[in-house]
Amino acid sequence: MAWPMLVMIGVALSILLPPFLQLNNLLGILRQSSFIGIVAVGMSFAMIAGCFDLSVGAVLGIGEVLLLKAHPTDIGSTLFGVGFALSAAALVGIANGLAVGWLRANSVVTTIGTAFVVLGLTLIYTQAQNVTVVSIYPPLQFMSAGRVGMFPVPGILFLVIAAVAQLGLSYTRYGRVLYSVGGNTEAAELSGVRTARVRITAYLISALLAAVAGMLIACRVLSLNPPYGYGFEFDVLTAVMLGGMGLFGGRGSIVGTVAGVLILGMIGNGMNLSGMAYELQLVVKGALLIGAIALDERLRPAWQRGA
Repeated sequence: MAWPMLVMIGVALSILLPPFLQLNNLLGILRQSSFIGIVAVGMSFAMIAGCFDLSVGAVLGIGEVLLLKAHPTDIGSTLFGVGFALSAAALVGIANGLAVGWLRANSVVTTIGTAFVVLGLTLIYTQAQNVTVVSIYPPLQFMSAGRVGMFPVPGILFLVIAAVAQLGLSYTRYGRVLYSVGGNTEAAELSGVRTARVRITAYLISALLAAVAGMLIACRVLSLNPPYGYGFEFDVLTAVMLGGMGLFGGRGSIVGTVAGVLILGMIGNGMNLSGMAYELQLVVKGALLIGAIALDERLRPAWQRGA
């Protein structure tokens, strides 16, 4: 359903806003959507497992900060900064996974709490000051702002990550058990699946990809406010829900998530081209999230609704 919706929205915007179809504009949508898209791929793993990850915005923010604080101007400082950011993200992902998967804590409350912890630590580390660098290691700059031919490199990275993730979900044992855990946790456990381990891995993937997106953004802007990523998780959640991800687990695909990301990107671009006020754009985004959740409720199997 997400891909036909994407086509219909694209046709409508092309008719209403002729500049929408310009090649540079379409490639700009891909570039801007890629950062949300990379995080959305990670969040998809958690949601298929029947969990929410509302800490991705904070993890994205700390990934940005840790990379820039390393002043990545050469290979050594770059490896240190990237390694530090990924290690911090991994700790957050494992902590979320242990709390939700092993202790059976509520995933919404747990990951909101994690987000506040990570945001607080980020503000302490930066003393609540902007983090700025003058220059970065050229390969990092290429990955965040470069092009291969006419195509933006972040967009290519997003599509490659999405393709690998979809292949993993479709053709590996982990993908199969992830769907089974999200669809029916008790049945999966009776079948011998270690559900806690599956969810820990899902949260680890989600956190690592959030940090990757954060580092790409940091290398593009070179200067940011430490709480930059806070709130990012709601755009990501809207994208995955538009892509048909099941709110209660066991349903959805990365292919659908890609469509949802592009739908959100096209709508945002259309609102900007039309000159819509930022406040109204927030209203539209909120309505999109509510609508996607309502649609998921209608499509959810009857047994999951308690019928």
